[in-house]
Amino acid sequence: MSKPSPQNAVLGIGFVLIYQTAVVAAVQTAPVLAPFAALGLGLDADFIGIFTAIIFATALVSSTGTAGVVARWGSFNGASASLAVVALGALALALANGPVLVVLGAILIGIGYGPVNPIGSRLLNRIAVGRHRNLVFSFKQSSVAIGGAAAGFVLPVIVLMSDWRMAAIATMALAILVAGLSPLVGNRLGQDGLAGVSIRFKLPFAPARDVLADPVQRGLAIAVFAFSMAQFGFMSVYIAMIWRESQLPPEGAAAMLSLTMTASIFGRLYWGWRADSGRPRQVLSWLAWSGAGLLMILLFLGPEWPWVAIALISIALGFVPMGWSGVLLAEVARAGEARGGQGGVLSATAGSMVFAYLGGLFGPALLSMSVLATGSYTPGIVFLAVAFAVSAVVVVRGTEAIEKETEA
Repeated sequence: MSKPSPQNAVLGIGFVLIYQTAVVAAVQTAPVLAPFAALGLGLDADFIGIFTAIIFATALVSSTGTAGVVARWGSFNGASASLAVVALGALALALANGPVLVVLGAILIGIGYGPVNPIGSRLLNRIAVGRHRNLVFSFKQSSVAIGGAAAGFVLPVIVLMSDWRMAAIATMALAILVAGLSPLVGNRLGQDGLAGVSIRFKLPFAPARDVLADPVQRGLAIAVFAFSMAQFGFMSVYIAMIWRESQLPPEGAAAMLSLTMTASIFGRLYWGWRADSGRPRQVLSWLAWSGAGLLMILLFLGPEWPWVAIALISIALGFVPMGWSGVLLAEVARAGEARGGQGGVLSATAGSMVFAYLGGLFGPALLSMSVLATGSYTPGIVFLAVAFAVSAVVVVRGTEAIEKETEA
């Protein structure tokens, strides 16, 4: 891919945003539709966390196992393939009459979800050169909040107009539509496949070891794990936590999560802009410290809290610590490129995604096990706060490693 014009750069960034939004919307399909579909499928809606765990477990394998295929085929062909698999997963959900196709749908969506960040980072690392790199990556990562918000708003409307199966079909149609756009955008911007690259399947922990072996990337990997645990953990239990601890009605608790996700869109863009002004690792360290502090404040949540106070803490959680991902992925891409060029971007991002998906597995489980074992979310929240504090320290130490390599 040659250096794009400003118009083509906008096209490339827009495609990555739409691509990731379509996949994230598919990931959120089952959680949104669970109350509507569970009774008809003979399943308990409370088991939706298992569906999410299957997605992340599968994505953990596919994110690294398919890295060679994506490098050989190119980013746009890889995007089309991942969207096609996601569409099959949504179709399996639409056709489900029991747990078998539901589990198959989760596996297929996880396979398609795994390569999303490596593909997006590989594309944007070529486009987002210069001082706006962190802002561009933050804009890309706003797709997580946009996809979740879109699924939460649009799919229930489709259910009311038709039924939950048609809502799943709508998710499938969106994935197919974006898959069809992918080669058109690729023809405009130029394909970036690398002939001769090995497509041998790799287990996820090999690239993770490579990341940990590099002192420049090690702190970033730890930070990815900590931020992912907190983000995906709270996305899964925040409504239940607010409802349990504050005595807000369920719809009020859901509104608080909506505030968090909306604030995270603006937070990602703001912190990306701030990081572009220099020393992005210091920005990440500050986000981690603020996350630890906000979690400790959340320990005092109780029925005496007015809804305004809960709204403010929800907005703060979204705007500050959940604004992490664009800045962090831009740093991962930068570190990978410094070590191995464009191929290094793909392998570094894939390796870091191992820690992101592990965070997505452990975060929700940690908070749920905490309340099941002790009757309180406190132990899980304290653990997450400590993880934030640790990552705040190690990510800055990575800056020292960069400076040493530069001097050498």
